[in-house]
Amino acid sequence: PEGSDPVRPFVRPLTRTEIESPAFWTLLHEAAGVADDALRHIRDTELPALEVIGVTDGDVVAFAAFAVTADELTLEYIAVDAGTRGRGIGASLVDAIRSTHPGLPLLAETDNDAVDFYRALGFTVEPRPPDPRWPGRPRYRCTLSASSA
Repeated sequence: PEGSDPVRPFVRPLTRTEIESPAFWTLLHEAAGVADDALRHIRDTELPALEVIGVTDGDVVAFAAFAVTADELTLEYIAVDAGTRGRGIGASLVDAIRSTHPGLPLLAETDNDAVDFYRALGFTVEPRPPDPRWPGRPRYRCTLSASSA
């Protein structure tokens, strides 16, 4: 859209209405890759216990959900609408998460679909044991060290 900065989109907490929207549902399906019943469980049970941030352009076009503990930040879900990829939105979501607690490392687990995204952002990538939720898919633990900010 005219006047918007594609490199630094406005990232903010998402409202419950936005989390319940069809656009969010599509992104959650992409992020989790599970059946509708499991998606409902994630949306209604897991997400309320997490910080959920996103980017909107009329509809939700990207989101990330993460947990905060005393020792680390854990990125549980992230997705960017296919039509808005390549504009730095995913990197902006990661930056926004890190800015909440810059002294903590950021962890994520992924598969082959997103491992290059994490590598490009400077995460250290290590192979993980298989996850029964995604049989036959290689898994990776991605770690971004705490910033000194």
